[in-house]
Amino acid sequence: MPRPQLSPGVYWAKDDHVTTADGAVVRYTVLPADDRRPDAPAVVLLAGFLCADTWWHHLAPALTAAGYRVVLLHYRGIATSTPPSRPGPDAMSVERFATDVLDVLHAAGIERCALVGHSMGGQVMVEVARRIPQRVWAMAAVTATYRSPSMDLYGIGWAVDPVAGILSRLLEGVDDRIGTPLVRTVFGHLPFVPAMRAVRAFGRHAPTDVLASYADHGAALTGSQLTGTLAAMVRHRPDRSVLRDLDIPTVVIAGEHDPFTPVSLATEMADTLPRAELRIVADTTHAAILEAPTEVNRLVLDHLAAVRPDGAAHPRS
Repeated sequence: MPRPQLSPGVYWAKDDHVTTADGAVVRYTVLPADDRRPDAPAVVLLAGFLCADTWWHHLAPALTAAGYRVVLLHYRGIATSTPPSRPGPDAMSVERFATDVLDVLHAAGIERCALVGHSMGGQVMVEVARRIPQRVWAMAAVTATYRSPSMDLYGIGWAVDPVAGILSRLLEGVDDRIGTPLVRTVFGHLPFVPAMRAVRAFGRHAPTDVLASYADHGAALTGSQLTGTLAAMVRHRPDRSVLRDLDIPTVVIAGEHDPFTPVSLATEMADTLPRAELRIVADTTHAAILEAPTEVNRLVLDHLAAVRPDGAAHPRS
């Protein structure tokens, strides 16, 4: 059964916030809410494109049950967080999202953490880790990418990437009076989840009721919120060499049939990161975290348990 939504796509109340230098209010929480476990290792969950809490439906509770402190945040302009009040040319960028994460860590008093990135969250994860490598004790990339996903989409990034770049620039110029009704039509009125299954973004095992919360959140966005995040994701394209500098224990988890972050990309990431292992989840897509939650949870928990900094035994599962 899906968790009840507090607002579209939001399952856990964000009871803390930080105001950034350009006026964005980034809201977050540290789970479990009734026991902050100040000495327990912290794990930061970094969501994908336009994601609020949907994709952490199974993993966040599993991590808290295993004894970790779990940091859940919403990027600027997503769900409970606001866009910047003084936007500049780089106000919406993956690098700026990473800076917001660092602000949250400072506000929450978290010195060291593990990072778990899903989809676009892998891009944010890499940007956070490259800035504070000594403070990151583990990483997990769950059907994630380290660069614009248009570069690898369906294994034909050479054809898709130029079109994606042009499209994102065009959409950025669309006025909200046109863009917002369009966004709400796509997410709220068209058969969004069946369409995503048709293009193999979501597989047959992905729970429709949980995916619906992702669509609910999308339907609540303005056009500029969507296009700003899209442009940030597409513009972010670091050289692969950035991965070679991240000497951090990492597990790269791929969905066998994922067309958005394909196995070839996951293999490249695992081969380039100095201390990484690749795990492929059979018969899953980009939504592997929802399609095979027991296996994905086990892979993440086993990895964290093997390298957790407090030297504790395998945590509760």
